[in-house]
Amino acid sequence: MGSVLGLTLVKLMDWPFGVFFAVYPILLLGLVPVFNRKIAIQFLGSSVASILLVNLLLVLGSFSPLISLITFFAFAAWCFSLMARTPFFLFGAVTMVSTSVMVHLASHPFAPRTDLFTAQFMATLAAIFTSALAHALLPERRVIQMRLPDKPAPLVRHQILLGAICATASYAAFQILDLQDSLSAQAATVLVLFPMTLAGGRVAAWTRFVGTLFGSAYALAMQIVLYSHVSHLALLVPLYASGMLLFATMHVREGAGPAIGFGAATAIAVLIGQLSPQADLYGVSLYRLGSVAVASLLMLLCIFATQTVLNLFPATRDGTKAGRQVEPKPASGT
Repeated sequence: MGSVLGLTLVKLMDWPFGVFFAVYPILLLGLVPVFNRKIAIQFLGSSVASILLVNLLLVLGSFSPLISLITFFAFAAWCFSLMARTPFFLFGAVTMVSTSVMVHLASHPFAPRTDLFTAQFMATLAAIFTSALAHALLPERRVIQMRLPDKPAPLVRHQILLGAICATASYAAFQILDLQDSLSAQAATVLVLFPMTLAGGRVAAWTRFVGTLFGSAYALAMQIVLYSHVSHLALLVPLYASGMLLFATMHVREGAGPAIGFGAATAIAVLIGQLSPQADLYGVSLYRLGSVAVASLLMLLCIFATQTVLNLFPATRDGTKAGRQVEPKPASGT
């Protein structure tokens, strides 16, 4: 419901960067099982923080790329520290994703920065409204308690440094390489880091790839069915809603956070959100699938190398034993 309302709004208003309006409700409704004032404030605050940080990075990058890189590392460490040991996981996660994506887009001349920032903030407000509406119409009947798992200090330091180092490596790579159409790959490299462990990263990369495959296949099927009528909203929305309902159902039944269903939902939202009457979904879908696979694989290699170095020091060891990740079990409902 949230994503369909967001997509319908942006298509009716003919606003740019429609991908934000389609994806942000999925993030807000899919990453956390509850919605309240604190969650809404975190989501809104992440939008403001990401816009300010992107502007700062662009200014610093014009003077010294090294200073910009150091600033991004400090920012990433702050985000992952919020995710690792505070109840502000949503704020840290969404700020990390939004900043990485927007700084990638804003660094290319084809993206007007004013339109980009305006669309991002408007999409945030729309996502909060549609999420509140969805929860009002479909209230949660369960009592969900979200508790932070207890983590030893070396594991927390390991997760913060692992996320910050690998996210900075992704930022540097996408700033150096001319990859204008690799928005999905950029986002995938950040989403793979959210478990903040190598074992979790492997699962996240695989589920992201499979989810992208499913979402891209459904988007291609939509293109085949609609053919030259993709600009007709009355034909586009029912097919989009059917696919979103399918992948949302998969996401809920998996009960594993951002797994295959979540990846498929975001994939179809990205593809249809940026769709135009002249768009070629065939080439875009195939490029998206290939770029996500390559980017996720390279990020896994970066995680492996970083974890190996961090585990050399007692202060940043993650508790890996005999090749298996030792972590506290998450609390029920988180």
